[in-house]
Amino acid sequence: MSEPEQSPRAVKSYVVHDALGPDSELQRLLQTAWSKRHDAGVGFRYRLRIERERVIEGQFGFLLQLNKQRLTERRQPQQFQLAAPFDPTKFHFALVDASEVLLELRIDSATNRACASHSKGTTAGQTAVSLLINNSPLTPYHSLVLPERELLRPQVLTLTSLRAALVLLMRLPDRRYRLGYNSPGALASVNHLHLHLLRIDRDLYVQSADLIPIRGFPLLHRLPDLLPAQGFCYVLRDQADLPTVCEGLHRLVATLLERRLAHNLFFTWTHLHESSTSSTIRVVVYPRIRQCANKTACSFNAAFLELSGFVPVGEPSDFEGLTEVSVVRALREAQGDVYGALRDIFAEENPSAATESVIAADKRQ
Repeated sequence: MSEPEQSPRAVKSYVVHDALGPDSELQRLLQTAWSKRHDAGVGFRYRLRIERERVIEGQFGFLLQLNKQRLTERRQPQQFQLAAPFDPTKFHFALVDASEVLLELRIDSATNRACASHSKGTTAGQTAVSLLINNSPLTPYHSLVLPERELLRPQVLTLTSLRAALVLLMRLPDRRYRLGYNSPGALASVNHLHLHLLRIDRDLYVQSADLIPIRGFPLLHRLPDLLPAQGFCYVLRDQADLPTVCEGLHRLVATLLERRLAHNLFFTWTHLHESSTSSTIRVVVYPRIRQCANKTACSFNAAFLELSGFVPVGEPSDFEGLTEVSVVRALREAQGDVYGALRDIFAEENPSAATESVIAADKRQ
């Protein structure tokens, strides 16, 4: 028997169990809830319409999309610094209307007992995760992921939030889904812990870029110098790697915070249309030497999407005029010399041998 139709305002609770295989029901619930609200105009500032799209000519294949409404209709960004505490007097996601809530997840895992503060309505070993619409969407199903929303944490990644993000990505069968995070000082808009979930239909350069292993840090690599952005990358090839990757990411984020370095993260599968044995997950961390305290309504930002190869713009002139050279220059100016600033911590293996080993490992998947 089919489920009764729900209104766009109905919120469904769903338990994500410990098994990390694809969960088609989770994806169906997410997409149905998002589409009903979008089609009915419930909660959204505009109806998503990508006017034009092109791949910029060059070796990195930047994906450029024109979305003029995102430029003019989005929520006004807040102004706050890297270490700013949560401020209950400012807008936060506990204040949103119930119509903006897509799903209330309870991610169920014994490993959470070691790292999660219990949220209301959960038991030991469960993490509450709210999925909200992004009311100024960039892509279909663009949503906000809020681990333990009611705990009112500032926009600083926790071990629990990192694990919840990776579990969500592993559970969605469609590998075009990606996750991203902007820290304070790296173009975050709201100082309430959240990540972005988007579906991007094309490959981006970071999915297949060569990687150089970092000595002394299991599963950690860095991007080669010639790429548009500087960043460190954890590679998750197997479910057994999940604790190592989560803990490593958490330590890396803590190191960046200690050094007052803002940062962006991007979570992606390496292969979007292949079987589960042919793809790995990459989590790329982009530190920033130059903080950006707030983002204005400009056409081209340098946040997690742009650093990873997807450039949404709001001005037709930018859509027509941006080149690979101009995009790369803007990203490098925004980020600064990350490798130089962190050279005392991260020592790489032999670059040529390391790169060959990573490529070979990815091809075996």
